[in-house]
Amino acid sequence: MIKKVSKTLVGIIACSSILSTHALAAEKDISIKKYDVEVSSKLFVPYSGKYIDSFKEGFKPGFGSGLTLKSVDKNGDLEFYAITDRGPNGDAPNYIQGDKEFTSKFFPSPEFTPSIGILKVNKDGASIKESIPLKNNGKEISGLPVTPGLVGSTNEVALDEDMNKLPYDNNGLDTEGVAVDKDGNFWTVDEYGPFLTKFDKNGNQLEKYAPGKGLPEVLKHRIPNRGFEGITIAPSGKIYCVLQSVLDVNGETAKKAQFIRIVEFDPKTKKTKMFAYPHNVNSYKSSKNAKIGDIYAVSDSKLVIIEQGEDKSGKMNNLIYSVNLAGATDISNKKYQGKELEYATSKEILNLKGIRFAKKELLVDLVKYGWDKEKVEGMCVLPDKKSIAIVNDNDFGMAVDVNDPSVENADITDYVYDSKTKKYTYEGKEANAKISFVKNSIEERNPVLWLIDMNKPIG
Repeated sequence: MIKKVSKTLVGIIACSSILSTHALAAEKDISIKKYDVEVSSKLFVPYSGKYIDSFKEGFKPGFGSGLTLKSVDKNGDLEFYAITDRGPNGDAPNYIQGDKEFTSKFFPSPEFTPSIGILKVNKDGASIKESIPLKNNGKEISGLPVTPGLVGSTNEVALDEDMNKLPYDNNGLDTEGVAVDKDGNFWTVDEYGPFLTKFDKNGNQLEKYAPGKGLPEVLKHRIPNRGFEGITIAPSGKIYCVLQSVLDVNGETAKKAQFIRIVEFDPKTKKTKMFAYPHNVNSYKSSKNAKIGDIYAVSDSKLVIIEQGEDKSGKMNNLIYSVNLAGATDISNKKYQGKELEYATSKEILNLKGIRFAKKELLVDLVKYGWDKEKVEGMCVLPDKKSIAIVNDNDFGMAVDVNDPSVENADITDYVYDSKTKKYTYEGKEANAKISFVKNSIEERNPVLWLIDMNKPIG
């Protein structure tokens, strides 16, 4: 039975396997079905390290980094393709090796392969019981970072739980979006390169594009680990990819840039265009705090985009917008005072230069409807053009904890680890930090799927 509830009650509705179905008495009379996503234990990521007591079954993958529809059967049952990111990982101290200092990440299961799960939704609930691992030349791809100096490098070091350096993988991908073309091939995007990669239906790599190698070179200025976050294929067959955040050109534009780049890629001609998505700059302490979750094309000119991030008050926002590219300027060869457009400090300045941003309209403020996860990273629109499916990224159910008696509210990224002395420092002083892998919060740990009925066509 569908219950009618007010917005104020949404956040306190109890959850079950199929959490609930709400017909919300809102301005647009939106209705939402909410599901817990059951993930087969055979898909859990193996782990045998020293924190095994917290992860006896391994790490629970959420397959929540990207989403696209696979099929709808005659009964209305749904199947989606849902992609993971680079695998279980967590923040780590800066890492000193020789005379160089690097940012770093923990990879407790470095053998993990980014994979595309098949998410089924029917009267019994939502579940993922099988997946397609991604491969290059027959070898499974890892999520480990690319060697410093190469295209796609984030200049970070991968570490195991004992602070030992792990190898780089020049074919590594941090996948963050998935789409399927008319021939059944997968197209994925990642945060490292950012890379755009084509795979066949079995997950075998066919083509790969990178900044300066098929993609606009300016994309190399992406903030590390903020490359492409979403991908979609329009009815025309053209591919649209969106960066997670603003570009940080020469380390100078992250705080003030007025837009986030959308890239159009024509797989037939290999030609590209770029458009400016106007994120809510004034809502954030810094422009770089705005993050895109995913993108979906409902027509050749209209997209749906998730914009999210912590606002100036510290409140997390998760907003779904309808975005219109009609009339937007192709900014591929546009400059501001001889520099990239990210150097302009206001939209008005760019408008005076003839730059027309994409237009957007708010569709859903997810928090108002009870969304309590930090990240919505997978989204697609169903064939009826009025239903939106979203999933969260559960970070494989893990987090990194640091315990230091001398530091209140310690943050692991404020520490430095010297690989030679094997000691930690904090603000230049030796520190007695104890680091461990723990389960993340219950709210973030469990993968969920929402089906949002807008009750009228989008766009």
